[in-house]
Amino acid sequence: MNKPPLPPPHSAPLPAEEAHAGRRLTEALVQVAAEHARDQEVPDAVVVAALSSALGCVAAAIARSNGFDLARYEEFVAA
Repeated sequence: MNKPPLPPPHSAPLPAEEAHAGRRLTEALVQVAAEHARDQEVPDAVVVAALSSALGCVAAAIARSNGFDLARYEEFVAA
């Protein structure tokens, strides 16, 4: 039996200022990751894995700090 899809934790659109701040943060993270990978001669696959792992850690921390049930949050993210 299929469960109905979970609604996103926050479904309201972000204000433009927050979207721009997110874009700047993304650009900064990518730049730092690229510089580190180049300096340490880290393969691209390791960079992608590290950034994916970091994203998972941040998402879990946000879920915990906002009182989300992590099992439901994992289910939502996996959908």
